[in-house]
Amino acid sequence: MPKTMLGRVVRFSRLLHREGVEVNPGNLIDLCKSFEHIDLQQRVDFYAASRATLVSRFDDLETFDRVFNSFWSTPLISEDMTLTDTDVGGNSDLDVQADVSEVVDSADMQEDVDGDGESEEVGYSADEALMAKDLAAMSDREIEQARKVIHEIVNIIANRRSRRRVPENRGRELDFRRTWRRNALLGEDGVELSMKRRRIKKTKLMLLCDVSGSMDCYSKFLIRFIYALKREIRDVEVGVFSTRMTAISRLLKTKGIEESLHEVAEKVHDWAGGTDIGGCLREFNDKFARDMLHSRSVMIIVSDGWDRGDPVIMGREMARLRKRVHKLLWLNPLLGTPGYQPLCLGMKTALPYLDYFLPAHNVASLIELAKTLRSVWK
Repeated sequence: MPKTMLGRVVRFSRLLHREGVEVNPGNLIDLCKSFEHIDLQQRVDFYAASRATLVSRFDDLETFDRVFNSFWSTPLISEDMTLTDTDVGGNSDLDVQADVSEVVDSADMQEDVDGDGESEEVGYSADEALMAKDLAAMSDREIEQARKVIHEIVNIIANRRSRRRVPENRGRELDFRRTWRRNALLGEDGVELSMKRRRIKKTKLMLLCDVSGSMDCYSKFLIRFIYALKREIRDVEVGVFSTRMTAISRLLKTKGIEESLHEVAEKVHDWAGGTDIGGCLREFNDKFARDMLHSRSVMIIVSDGWDRGDPVIMGREMARLRKRVHKLLWLNPLLGTPGYQPLCLGMKTALPYLDYFLPAHNVASLIELAKTLRSVWK
């Protein structure tokens, strides 16, 4: 048993995960930061804080209560247990996330020693080395670990809650307007309560990924990220380009990731070839934009900006594209390189039309992308 409250919380969250309750590093950070606002000696306060931060679905409440009562049957804090600054929420989000990762790693090592099972079954937050490692340098095992983190990032993007409410019999908020209408004719004979909940606001994305030779070491991983987005978010359109534009939304919708990647590579004859960004954008604007975009769409272009095409054409097509969308983002893996400056002609041509220019070279940069998208759709 870990000698810190954070250690026990991580163990508890691992048990919840095994029972099917979706828990991610953000949930753990929120719970740890809540410790400064509650008395950990009060079991009911700790229960309320845990339930509020770790449970996001109504159907998981029964499972949460069962695991909570089983795991926390002993006092929350024992005399030999240390309560660190992190446990009471004194650190920043990054510090808390690092501490959560450290405790998860130590718990994994202890499970290997004790023989309780395979530690890879539960993948909370990757350690700092994995978060910062360049995607192009990852091993197959590290890519698999990163994919688990990517799944959590996608859930954050896909399940953003709107300020609008929708009727829900099991909702937690009383819908006064519907309650009043339904009971207007009942008088004093009875009252039927109507409930509501916050609507899950699905995002609308258009992604174009550069699969030219200079992007080859990044594009396959980034397409995996795009594939995860496509599986979770219904309104996502996807295209890849090198010297030609190819729409691949249909391929990512019906098949598994490995089969999809294989078929995409076969269909895109210029994969790992040269780059004509302006020509590809012109093809997109002429053939695809009307059906795939509207004024509230968010467009994401993933490319290093190296271009052999005509910069005049690229500038003109970027201007056309910017008028069609709500926000235009450009993800560049090279932006994460120390000392990088967007000096290549293609990148310099695109910059004036962008709302956001972001790196896409490691898992941490994709987490920042998720935060940016949440701010875009507020």
